[in-house]
Amino acid sequence: MGSRFLKGMLLAAGLGERMRPLTDDRPKPALTVLGRRLAVQILRRFRDAGIEQAVVNLHYKPQALRDLLGDGGSGGLPEIAYSEEQPEILGSGGGLRYAAELLRDSDPILIHNADFLSDIDFQQMTDEHRDRQAAATMALIPARPGYPNIAIDQEGWVISIGGLPEVDPARVAGRFMFSGCHLLGADQLARLPQGVSDIKQLYRPLAQEGRLLGYLHPGYWWEFGTPRLYLDGHLDLLHQDESQRSRIGDHDPIRSTAGCDRVAIGAGVELDEGVKIEGAASLSMASRLGEDCLIRDCVVLEESWIGPECQLERCIVAPHSELPAGYRAKDALIYSPEDSGEVVAIPLGDA
Repeated sequence: MGSRFLKGMLLAAGLGERMRPLTDDRPKPALTVLGRRLAVQILRRFRDAGIEQAVVNLHYKPQALRDLLGDGGSGGLPEIAYSEEQPEILGSGGGLRYAAELLRDSDPILIHNADFLSDIDFQQMTDEHRDRQAAATMALIPARPGYPNIAIDQEGWVISIGGLPEVDPARVAGRFMFSGCHLLGADQLARLPQGVSDIKQLYRPLAQEGRLLGYLHPGYWWEFGTPRLYLDGHLDLLHQDESQRSRIGDHDPIRSTAGCDRVAIGAGVELDEGVKIEGAASLSMASRLGEDCLIRDCVVLEESWIGPECQLERCIVAPHSELPAGYRAKDALIYSPEDSGEVVAIPLGDA
């Protein structure tokens, strides 16, 4: 692959608004999935693919990611440089242009959103990008409702993004959606507008020029962008076999306990007598379930305490929450506002 000439960029500057209150005190890439931080999982996949240097862009609560990742270079991470966008967030295109001096010696640049996990083959994608002499390559996955449509022609070139530019339907060989992973030639960075911009401002002209390639990824992809997707993504991963999970990322050990064989258990987790787990569950570091609790298809985040005889179904328990004895909830994100002594349950909704 020639990966020594390939740098990665993790787009991690987002505000995480759809994930509030889980992102009240941290950016979304610092959230855990099966007990391991999203940003760390993605950057380790970079390093496994031979990417030795990565750039992480920052905006919302930037110090949290600096503290989490440091300078990289150990723990399975590539060396890390930061591009901090202040006072305003610059968007997917503006963030790349702003970080250009950190990226120019990469050919091409691997770009990855920080809110999804997948088993996209970065090496194969890069090989196709180079073989086809593309200016940019978008990793595409099967189309889903609610996401912009990406049209490709018979030879795999992207010809339209979200219906623009308009094209003759006879040219369309397939319609897909953008995964959030792409490759960009460093020579294209100068074409991005200064300031706030969207990558589509470059990719639509490249589509018209016939230089934007579509790389079709038929494998695993999951976005953790809303509380419901976050919960369902955990459950989906827990129902994958271990070989598949290992291709996607790291995770807490999956064990059989409390009547369930699909439980991810972090360090220091305590289960009191009579706890019962049904379906699947992720119990993050230093969480505790009190006597005779029943949880079904739940994610319990770090340092949470669930009191005796609680019953939870399809719930996310936010970090540092304390649930009183006998508490019951279904299809909810549960949290304890700091110093309030209250417990709040927010319906997960349909998103």
